[in-house]
Amino acid sequence: MALSLNPALDVNYLTQIYGDDASIVQIIFEAFLSDSLPRWKSLKSLIEDENIAEAASVVHGIKPSFTMAGLTGIRLKVEALERDIHDEVETKEIVAHYLRINEDVERIIPILEEEAEKLGHLAS
Repeated sequence: MALSLNPALDVNYLTQIYGDDASIVQIIFEAFLSDSLPRWKSLKSLIEDENIAEAASVVHGIKPSFTMAGLTGIRLKVEALERDIHDEVETKEIVAHYLRINEDVERIIPILEEEAEKLGHLAS
């Protein structure tokens, strides 16, 4: 039975990779929320402090987690942000880029939380 997930997520990708395994998808969502999200949040201050090497490392490290959690549209934006960091675009432009992406991230957090909770009930 296919999982019924919020269409704000890349349901096709999630189904292709994880099938109908509710427990795996729940783990992925929870890992994104507990591990990747705090690292994403730390990125803003790294950029503002012009700690480019660390910012590049953080953004590169968390980039795959957006895809794994079915956030493929955001992943493309994160890749563009990573390019801006590597190209040493002006700091205020990188911060503005981060903030635009963060609006998408903030909108998706409650969806991931709700889906993780829903999947937890299916898996048990």
